[in-house]
Amino acid sequence: MRIKSKKIMSLALCGLMMTSLLGGIAEAHHRHEPPPRQEDSHSEGEVITAGIVGAVVGAIVAKNT
Repeated sequence: MRIKSKKIMSLALCGLMMTSLLGGIAEAHHRHEPPPRQEDSHSEGEVITAGIVGAVVGAIVAKNT
């Protein structure tokens, strides 16, 4: 390879390394923000249905063991 092509290749590789380095720093900076709050509220019907299904499955397991 000629010296000029080696310099161009090293400049391109240096640019890629700097881009990944700066991207990692930017990503780490955003991690310090608290995660968005998610409201997981279930309706009363869902809670009752889950309780009934859990009781039935528990009764079947208890009967078979």
